[in-house]
Amino acid sequence: MKSLSKYNPSTSIFTHFRVDNELPVAERAFATWKTLLLAKRSHDGLFLVIGSLLKDVRDEKLYETLDYDNFSQFLADPQLGFSREKAYMCIKTYEYYIEFLEMDPEHIGGMNISRLSMMVPMLKQIKDKTEAVKQIEEMNLLRHGDFVREVKSRSNRDGKPVVYWSEELEKWYIGYYPNTCHLHGLGDFNEKETNSN
Repeated sequence: MKSLSKYNPSTSIFTHFRVDNELPVAERAFATWKTLLLAKRSHDGLFLVIGSLLKDVRDEKLYETLDYDNFSQFLADPQLGFSREKAYMCIKTYEYYIEFLEMDPEHIGGMNISRLSMMVPMLKQIKDKTEAVKQIEEMNLLRHGDFVREVKSRSNRDGKPVVYWSEELEKWYIGYYPNTCHLHGLGDFNEKETNSN
């Protein structure tokens, strides 16, 4: 890996976002505004760039050329420090919104990556791409709590079973999704037997 050190960038990030302090006040104000917008847009959309680059490294096995045994080892490199979850969130978001739906990266880049990632399972159930894009726009207008409730109600993304006591049946009710839950039967529970031990 020492051979990679020659490829490490040594420039400061501020080089790309510097504003000349010697400019007259009016010019400096507009230059600062322009640079701030550029920095914000760059920041907001970088997850798409990261997703695209990581997808390329993974799919084309570029990590092997860089002397890593596998993609997970590549992600764990201290200089990258990507968690597997974060890396796959960026890849999944890029694949779905940019490659599959063919949405404008500038538009998607301005949205929250967590929201975009949470919507993917729900949106994949919609076959019409135009309807999926419409849903994205509507969901993006919701406040955070409302957004989370709506996504969970549509996709049960967490896959957790629903458990409650039924007075009518005098038994516990367990509602679950067979494709996301695996339940093990523990036999019949009898309170009288438990109290007698």
